[in-house]
Amino acid sequence: MFFALRDLRTARGRFALITGVVLLLSVLVAGLLGLTAGLAGQSVSALRALGSGGSGFVLPADDKGAVDLDRAALTDGQVAAVLAQDPTAVPVGIARITLDDGSETGVSAVAVGLAGPVGSVAPPAGGGALVSTGVDDEVGAGVGRIGIGGRTLAVSGHAGDLWHSHTPVVVTDLDTWRALAPRGGAATTMAASADAVAGAAADGSGLALVDSDGLVGALPSHKAENTSLSTMTSMLLAVTALVVGAFFAVWGMQRRRDVAVLKALGASTAAVVRDSVGQAAVVLAVGIGGGVGIAALLGLAVGGAVPFVVSAGTTLVPAALLAVLGLAGAAVSLRPVVTADPNSALGAAR
Repeated sequence: MFFALRDLRTARGRFALITGVVLLLSVLVAGLLGLTAGLAGQSVSALRALGSGGSGFVLPADDKGAVDLDRAALTDGQVAAVLAQDPTAVPVGIARITLDDGSETGVSAVAVGLAGPVGSVAPPAGGGALVSTGVDDEVGAGVGRIGIGGRTLAVSGHAGDLWHSHTPVVVTDLDTWRALAPRGGAATTMAASADAVAGAAADGSGLALVDSDGLVGALPSHKAENTSLSTMTSMLLAVTALVVGAFFAVWGMQRRRDVAVLKALGASTAAVVRDSVGQAAVVLAVGIGGGVGIAALLGLAVGGAVPFVVSAGTTLVPAALLAVLGLAGAAVSLRPVVTADPNSALGAAR
C-alpha cells in the first residue's frame, strides 16, 4: 500500500474530487432508500399489519386475476361462499373517508369482522374506533370521540402507527365500516385459507387468493411509487460503479509508467493489483461512510416532517452495495495496471 498511499498524498485534489463524488452519490442512494422505506410505511403499513399473521387473502377476480384494492368489493354472496368453506374466515373492509372536523383530512377506515383479529389488527367494540398516530396528530391525542363519514364514533383505543395510501387509519368493526362506506360492498377482502377459496371459486364466485405480499402488491399507487423510486436507486448504484471505474481507469493509464517501474524493480502483478484495489477501497470507505452518515443525520433531522426511515436497511445495506459495486468498477479498470510492461519503463528511462 506504500505506492497507493503516496498517490493519495501527492494527488490530493484528484482524490478529493472522486471522494466527494462518491460521497454525494452515497447521500443520494441512502437518502432515496430511506425515503422509499418511509413512503412505503405511509402507504402499506396497515396492509402489512393485516398480513403479519401469515393469512391468505381473498379478493374478487377478473380475467386478469385478482383486482386491485381500489376496485375490490366483495358481494354478500361471495362472502357467504367463502364462509361456507371456511367458517373461520374474517371479512376485512378498507375505504378512504374524510374526517368531519372541518379540516377535510382524509383517513382510511380499516375494518375487521368481530370473528377475531387479522394479523396484528383487532376490531374494537361495536360502534367504536381505534385511532392511529396520524389521526392523533390531526385531531389531538386523548380525544374521546371523532366525526367520520357523517357519524360520530367513540374512540376506544389506539391502533399504532398505521397508514394506508398515505392516509392515517381508523380501525372500526365491519358493521360500522359498511355504514361509513356503503359503496364498498360487503367487504374489501377476507382473511381465509386456500381451501376455502378453491371451494368457493369452484362455484363460479370469481375469487382469487393472494398472500400478504400479494395484498400489498394489490395497491396500485404503492406499486407505481415503489417501482419509480427503486429504479432511480438502481440507476444511482450503476452510476456509482461507472464513475469509480472510469476514474481509476483514467488514473491507471496516467500512472502506467510508474507501475511499470515498480514491476521492473521486482514488484509482482498481484502486489500492484492489491495496491490499486486498496487505493480504491480507501476512497470508497471515506466517501461512502461520510455519505451514508450524512444521509442518516438528515433523515433523523427531517423525520417528523418527511416520511424517512433510518435503519440498517437504509444505511448498512446501501453502504455495502456501493462498496461492492465501486470495487467491481475499480477492478474492471485494472487492465492498464496488469498489462504495464517493465521493459517499456526501462526503455523510456534511457
